[in-house]
Amino acid sequence: MRNLLRTYRKRTELLINDISYLLSMKDSSMLSRCERSWRKPSLEIIFTYNILFQVSIEKLFENEMKNTLRKIAENIDPLIEILTKQDLTKKVEARILFLQSLKALINTKI
Repeated sequence: MRNLLRTYRKRTELLINDISYLLSMKDSSMLSRCERSWRKPSLEIIFTYNILFQVSIEKLFENEMKNTLRKIAENIDPLIEILTKQDLTKKVEARILFLQSLKALINTKI
């Protein structure tokens, strides 16, 4: 999971030790592994970087976001196809409409 945690921290004067202290971590080794994309960061770490550097989670994980969007985009049409072969109840129709609007939204972000 490539991320921009280190990039945003380096733009400030904060040291990795400062952040680990704020998070009550014994040392900064785990945080360092997260910054270097060797380990997936916890939600606590993600939210901390979001708060400290006032940057959206989408920006912090820009590459991962793009990969996730592509994966969803690849699978929307096959899922819609599966749903259209089912009995078209109101719930199924609502799911199809939701997926179609999601597809349109994702296409603007890719």
